[in-house]
Amino acid sequence: MCAVLGGAVAVVLALLVVAPGQLGLLVLMGAAGILAAVLGLRSPVLACVFLLVTTFFRIAIPPGTLPVDPFLLAFAGVLASTWLCTSPWRRRPGAVRPDPVACAVTVYVAWNLVSAVVPHAYAAGPLGGTEDYSLLRFLIIGIVMPLVMFLVARRVFVDPRAIRVLLWSLMAAAGYSALVSILQFSAPQLVWPRYIVESPNWADRAVGVFNQPVVNGLVLVVGFLVAVLIASSGAERPSIRALAGVMAVAFVYAVYLTHTRVVWLSFGLVIVLAIALAKGFRTGFVVIGAAIVTVVVSNWSTFTSEDRSAGGVGSPGEIQDRLNTMATSLWAFRQEPIEGWGIGRFVAVNTFHHEAWSPETPWVRGFGISSHLDSLGVLVELGIVGLGLWLVVTVLLYSRVIQATRRLPADGMLGRALGVTALLCLFAQSVTGLTVDLRFFDFPNIIVMLLAGAAVGWQQAQSRAAPALHVADDGRPPRVPGSAVPEWARS
Repeated sequence: MCAVLGGAVAVVLALLVVAPGQLGLLVLMGAAGILAAVLGLRSPVLACVFLLVTTFFRIAIPPGTLPVDPFLLAFAGVLASTWLCTSPWRRRPGAVRPDPVACAVTVYVAWNLVSAVVPHAYAAGPLGGTEDYSLLRFLIIGIVMPLVMFLVARRVFVDPRAIRVLLWSLMAAAGYSALVSILQFSAPQLVWPRYIVESPNWADRAVGVFNQPVVNGLVLVVGFLVAVLIASSGAERPSIRALAGVMAVAFVYAVYLTHTRVVWLSFGLVIVLAIALAKGFRTGFVVIGAAIVTVVVSNWSTFTSEDRSAGGVGSPGEIQDRLNTMATSLWAFRQEPIEGWGIGRFVAVNTFHHEAWSPETPWVRGFGISSHLDSLGVLVELGIVGLGLWLVVTVLLYSRVIQATRRLPADGMLGRALGVTALLCLFAQSVTGLTVDLRFFDFPNIIVMLLAGAAVGWQQAQSRAAPALHVADDGRPPRVPGSAVPEWARS
């Protein structure tokens, strides 16, 4: 403990030397930081909650406002807390088994780092603004943090109390995003952060805290799935279930307010998949799915129009943007097929080598923009090697979640329903990645990875403790020998 306090004090003193004009702010940050460090290092679950808060409001606190980005400190705290509380140094070398997921993640991250340091034809980042662009920050936000948090969640969220903290933290964050999405159009004077109403990137769409309707939509879909999971649990108190049900309805309305095709597509496909997979808690999905179909069919002409504010999904311009970026991506791959053009270089490639999909597609559409397809963005920047590693990681994540879902007990909120929810969130993330490069965003990727890791970790913890244990419907931890569950997980 003394070492932790001494380290926190040393950081504050160092910041005072670097930024002496921010004495009051630094003293306040120091006090809050020391308290958070002490609490977070004692509890990896709490450290993960700190990370969720800091990444959720990352855009609301522009770079340079504080001497150090809070999310970086929070992420370092998660790593330190997990390492201290899981005591990896106590394991015998022979007891450590190779982990395919960890190995794949390590190799993929290493390939990104290699791409970042070797020379390339163009500089990374947006043209004309490279002095404010940090490639390391991009790597941490879009690649390192989400994948590492899956590995962390497998070790941290291995008991019912920890998983409940995660579920309610995710629903609280998504609930706030739903609230500001609704207030953006009904009571803008109450919205914070103010850029949501004063300078939104899309004025006619619910952009949320992230100022991006697609990303906001993904968070809302995840919140909806978690809300339905809690509302469908018979072991929860009626008041808790009612609150979760109300929030689920709010999420549906906020999803509509995004007025974004891929968000609606993702939400619709998730509903269909949930009806097929969510045995024991599919009623809510059936009711909402039926209501959506009824509204769409009764307003079909409006739905297929180009009037987004009225619910239309037509937008030939955006389709042409994506077609041209796809044509540019395929051209770029043919030029640099193995190692790619370099991490963070898609915008430069799409500016100096922009291609049109066809003679009928206006060449100017999509000129100089970032990739709007995860896989093609990875292919252009990291080559076929990077795309192959990315696909290996993705397949392993899906396979682990599916495997955990099959092995979890059929009953209870923390049984198979948890695995199905995590799988649906992964699916929603994959669909969203078809129209936007999610590597630019941390929070939506982190929450999906945390849920996936929690489902896998919880199933593995039960399997290690007793393969035949049945999880009670009220979510109470099963009785297992004390040696089977580490002390930090039993507290």
